[in-house]
Amino acid sequence: MYTLDEIQNAREKIENSLQSQLEDKARRGVERRLAESLAAATSIASGSGLVMWLGNGDESSNMDALMTWTRYTLQQLNLEASRKAIPHLLAELERTLWTWEDQSWH
Repeated sequence: MYTLDEIQNAREKIENSLQSQLEDKARRGVERRLAESLAAATSIASGSGLVMWLGNGDESSNMDALMTWTRYTLQQLNLEASRKAIPHLLAELERTLWTWEDQSWH
């Protein structure tokens, strides 16, 4: 038999876990929208040509790689996943793409 305290503790753990999962899902949704905005602003084409440059190498598309890059860059720059991060992310993405373009020509 479980005590009332044990049941309440178990319920609290479950609620905290569900809340954390919902927050993670919402954050990933914002990160996706940020990546989509960056792709539109920089005219990143569909395909997979940037997967090795922007992503981990195991993404299936440029958009997936850009999402990985966005998540990583938000962490590196200590930015919150929000609309306010767009100018910082855009500047960093342009630097990253310029570096890639410069290296590809040499």
